[in-house]
Amino acid sequence: MVARQSRRPRTSFRRILREKGPLELKTHPSKKREGEIMKIARSPVITMAPTTPVYDALKIMVKEGFRRMPVVDPGTKKLLGVVTATDFINYLGGGDKFQIIQKKYGGNFFKAINEPVKSIMTPKVISIRTCGKINEAIELMKKNRVGGLPVVDENNQVWAIVTERDIVMLFSGKIRGAKVADLMSKQVVTAKPETPIMEIERKMIEKRFRRLPIVSDSAFIGMATVRSILRFFGTSQVFKHLQSGTILQVLQTPVIEVTMKDVATINPEADIGQAAKIMKEKHVGSLPVIANSKLVGIITERDFFKIIAG
Repeated sequence: MVARQSRRPRTSFRRILREKGPLELKTHPSKKREGEIMKIARSPVITMAPTTPVYDALKIMVKEGFRRMPVVDPGTKKLLGVVTATDFINYLGGGDKFQIIQKKYGGNFFKAINEPVKSIMTPKVISIRTCGKINEAIELMKKNRVGGLPVVDENNQVWAIVTERDIVMLFSGKIRGAKVADLMSKQVVTAKPETPIMEIERKMIEKRFRRLPIVSDSAFIGMATVRSILRFFGTSQVFKHLQSGTILQVLQTPVIEVTMKDVATINPEADIGQAAKIMKEKHVGSLPVIANSKLVGIITERDFFKIIAG
């Protein structure tokens, strides 16, 4: 990830959380062998079959605003894999999965849109049982470096999904007592407005980023994210262009075309509790940190998750 400078020890942040007292978990409809994890997991969960065409899967993900979706056997509903927004970015020019479009379809995305989603999904999925505990989910995400877990029963059938954002939002009211500057990433990888989308995708895959700040002459312009790029590919204008041209032409589009400009920001002197509150209210996973109109860092839900996970 991005390089970080020295900062206040994380142990002090964890102590702050422990001192806030026990959590009050929301109730959830009763399910077979329901455990603690089902009190914060999102259910019912939208799933897809392994034969779902890539473009159909992309449109579903964009419409629902998801970052990951379980892939299940249509008959048994058993978990077969997970497809993430990052898998689509990989397929659409960011990584090795782009070779499917290049080699199998000669760069013609209009032909490649019917490739089954099983070709780009992650087949070996880390999951948690419906009877699992929240601490178990935290440890699984931390150990396996994943941002979400399908929740399955003893038959490996999918009931729900839990993400690092669910965990962070659970603790959001208890995260406070330190400055944003103490937690934020200070050396942030950025891009210029004219940078081609393909280069942005490759940076995201290489660095395992989900977002990239766009700056011009040191001024913060906005944020390019995995979601904003997928929304771009889902537009009718781009789709029409892909019908007559190759995907490489579209991938040369300047990133400013997919940059979100109306982005919530925060000051480095603000309390981290304020940052957590803004993320929760705005339903966003990060906040650019701005001082004197310049980008000085970024704070993300993963930064908070690392505090919680210890």
